[in-house]
Amino acid sequence: MLAGLGYFAGLGPMNRLNTARGITPPAKLAGLDRITDPAIRSQLELDQTRDALSRINNGKQATVEAYGNIDGKRMFVLIALRGKVDINKTIKDSGATPDQVKTVGKSTCVASTDKQQTQCYRSSNTLTVIAQAANVGVSVQEVGPVSDQAFDAMK
Repeated sequence: MLAGLGYFAGLGPMNRLNTARGITPPAKLAGLDRITDPAIRSQLELDQTRDALSRINNGKQATVEAYGNIDGKRMFVLIALRGKVDINKTIKDSGATPDQVKTVGKSTCVASTDKQQTQCYRSSNTLTVIAQAANVGVSVQEVGPVSDQAFDAMK
C-alpha cells in the first residue's frame, strides 16, 4: 500500500507527468494583484528569468511572477518550479547563518541580510515555490504565508 502511494504521489512515473505539467500562478497573492503589464514584467526581467530557470531545470516548467506595485510598499517575487529542490542545500549555499533560518507555517524562511531580501521556500516531490520580498525590512512572518499560499494555489 505504502509503495503504491509513493509511486503515485510523485516517486514513480506520475512524477514525470507532474513535473511536465504547467504552472498556473494565482491572479492575487497576499491580497496583491499579479503584475501583468508587459513593460513592467520586462523591466523586472520576469519572463527572461523564467526561461533561464526552465533551461537549467532540464526543461521542467517554471514561472516567475511579481505581485504588488513596483512603486508600492509591498511587492513579492515568486518563483515556482516543477520538481523538488533541496532547500537545505540551497540555504546553505546562500551563506545564511542558522539564526537567520526560521520555519513559518509550512515554509522554511531566511531572514533578510545586507545582501539578500527575505526568502521563503516550500517544496514537495513535484513543486518548489520560492517567495521573496522585493522591499527592505520585510519579516519572515510576512513572507512565509505568501510562500504557503502560492504553493497551495499551484500544486
